[in-house]
Amino acid sequence: MKRITALLFLLQATVTVVNTGSHSIWAFSTFIYGQTKFPEFSILAFVDDLQVLYYDSNIKKIISRSQPSSTKGVEDIMLLGANIAVEVIYSGMKHPAHERFFANHTEGVHVHQKLAGCVLDNDKPSQVMVWDAYDGIKVMHFDLHNHTVNPLWPEFIWTTKAAEIFLMELINIYQPICVQTLKYYLEKEKNIVLRKERPRVRLIQKTCRETGVVKVSCLATGFYPRHINLTMLRDDRPIPDEELTFGAVLPNGDGTYQTSRTLSISSETAREKHRYTCSVTHLALDNKLDINWESGEGADVAVISSVVVVLVLVLVLIFAIRAFIVYKKRRRGI
Repeated sequence: MKRITALLFLLQATVTVVNTGSHSIWAFSTFIYGQTKFPEFSILAFVDDLQVLYYDSNIKKIISRSQPSSTKGVEDIMLLGANIAVEVIYSGMKHPAHERFFANHTEGVHVHQKLAGCVLDNDKPSQVMVWDAYDGIKVMHFDLHNHTVNPLWPEFIWTTKAAEIFLMELINIYQPICVQTLKYYLEKEKNIVLRKERPRVRLIQKTCRETGVVKVSCLATGFYPRHINLTMLRDDRPIPDEELTFGAVLPNGDGTYQTSRTLSISSETAREKHRYTCSVTHLALDNKLDINWESGEGADVAVISSVVVVLVLVLVLIFAIRAFIVYKKRRRGI
């Protein structure tokens, strides 16, 4: 306990407060019961979408995935805090009670996973949150205001006393370590996690020749951070979600992200006069970005354009044939 008290004092004395917006740190832990080729225990820590730490029970040490710090003493303190957290998580997931529980079920390999972390919203810390899952089924969630257990797993319902003890540990130990570690990495990796990349937005319209259905897609790409609000409107009114196809937020090769929304419009509706808007808000934008497209007369632009291209090619071919015939006739006259 003395080591933890000293650590918390050092953390508060060495970490700079940074006005950052909303950021988080999460630790993903996995404990495997049974024989596999994988480490018995492993843990990965992410600040937003940047991996900063890795540990597994084979190498038995924390590996930093971020660049070396110029302030070595401060980094040592951060790693000390991370080591304490890893020890607690490892010992808790390896508890004999868990082994006995799995022994009472089917033989083979079983997996216990834990997600734990905290959020900073403009330097205001949120509560620490912890989730547990066994063999892919959510079992327990715990934070400063809520403790829920899956009723299918009554073996893990805590007594009131046990819940109170864990709550005090969250408040007095894990919350300060989590928040100060997050602040440290936000300062250390600010060129990555605090950067802002503006989204490039396009509204793409495509008509199916067979059905006449028009698909209007709103594509946003090249943005960072990954949080983005992308909506589609019809005549300035939000289109219900059930009418849209939502694309996932996917990473690009350059560290930015992309996402999309797609609306299918029937041939009858496409002939009506409507204005469709792709509206985007993002931290890198001072104001929302709107791109418009109007249906009606322009709904079959893609089909008309294709027909025009074909006609032009036919005309070019006709002129080429005629020129070749004239050339042949002149050659014979010579």
